[in-house]
Amino acid sequence: MADAPVRITARGPLDIVQVAAFDDAAATAELLSKHFGLTITTIPNRATAGGHLRVLWHRPGQWLIVSVPTATPLAAELARSCGDDAAVVDLGHARTALRFEGDGARDLLAKGTSIDLRPTHFAPGACALTALGKIGALLHAVAPAMIDVYVARSYAQALAEWLQHAAADASLQFAPPES
Repeated sequence: MADAPVRITARGPLDIVQVAAFDDAAATAELLSKHFGLTITTIPNRATAGGHLRVLWHRPGQWLIVSVPTATPLAAELARSCGDDAAVVDLGHARTALRFEGDGARDLLAKGTSIDLRPTHFAPGACALTALGKIGALLHAVAPAMIDVYVARSYAQALAEWLQHAAADASLQFAPPES
């Protein structure tokens, strides 16, 4: 019996920026909250979303911020906003973002990670660093049947090869990149 279909879409173009607090994570979260007009959390494995913006807890005192590009590069904007309180690194060209959608998305991804991806344990708004098919990845539960996966661009081919093996009996639909 084949697994439920999964649609995979390359996300982008995206601004992807990592912000790391130098000292006080709560103060940096407050700076980011004021900058975006959202409540950015220091709670582990949680994401904050607003419009086209996602702020993903990356590890203690660090956030991965994902947004659609604007006229002002996000990294420059955040560097001005954070000043000397945090390191700001543009990772837009260093990360690949894929969206997995469909009733079989969680089952497919669960084949490569030790995280319990059932919606009762990895609900929308959850995010976590993990190994996905032995590849370091950040998973973000966007909706019950939608998970975004962020990997280093240099590992994107290895992830594609892992998918071929993990989804041997699944119905995968590769969609064109977002515009």
